[in-house]
Amino acid sequence: MSLFQEIEAVPLTDRVVAALKDAFFSGKLKPGDAIVERQLAREMKVGTPVIREALISLQGQGFVRRVTNTGTFVTRFDAEEARQLYTLRIELEFLAFEWARPRVTRADIAHLTGLVDKLVEAGEAGERRQFLERDFVFHKACWRLSGNAYLVETLERLMAPLFAFAVLASGKPLTAAMAREHYALVNALGELQPPESGNVVRKTLTGFALRWISAMSSQSGNGAAPQRRS
Repeated sequence: MSLFQEIEAVPLTDRVVAALKDAFFSGKLKPGDAIVERQLAREMKVGTPVIREALISLQGQGFVRRVTNTGTFVTRFDAEEARQLYTLRIELEFLAFEWARPRVTRADIAHLTGLVDKLVEAGEAGERRQFLERDFVFHKACWRLSGNAYLVETLERLMAPLFAFAVLASGKPLTAAMAREHYALVNALGELQPPESGNVVRKTLTGFALRWISAMSSQSGNGAAPQRRS
């Protein structure tokens, strides 16, 4: 009998992607920052082709934008882009909750409640990075309960950068009170019946959207420069 489990080999490109996402969520790389491939390659001690492949992957996920003949930049959303994305998010995520409600089990509700508990802890501790990560984990868990892998993939691809960058760019504190708002979504799944359940989900999601759209609009009004696009 073997004493050790087999060590999973993680492709180098995936490790670079993970390191860059870590920098995004921690705020080390901020929305609008330029990414220089050769500099990253030197710092990470990998070849530039690996960095380039990682950036192509991150571009597909919405975390970076390539500007022709200029370079690669960390994604920065303007207020109108954020409004459009959040409007789409409300509709898609509302659909995910509608499909999840008849499928949800007591164990699912307990799991989601535990995820919100951890989100509240991050808010109480003022841990912005943990808050962002735990917030996204909670929402992904809700999406998966829909049972539709394509809806989950679409929401994750559209919303992962927005979760990080809209919040980070706003500069607003992430509080335990914000985290507790997520209990309403869990309650809608586990306790409420239509149409009340749907009304609560839509109201809660709309509240999330308005908070960050308003924050980004205010910042745009303070003179934030728009990111150049290809």
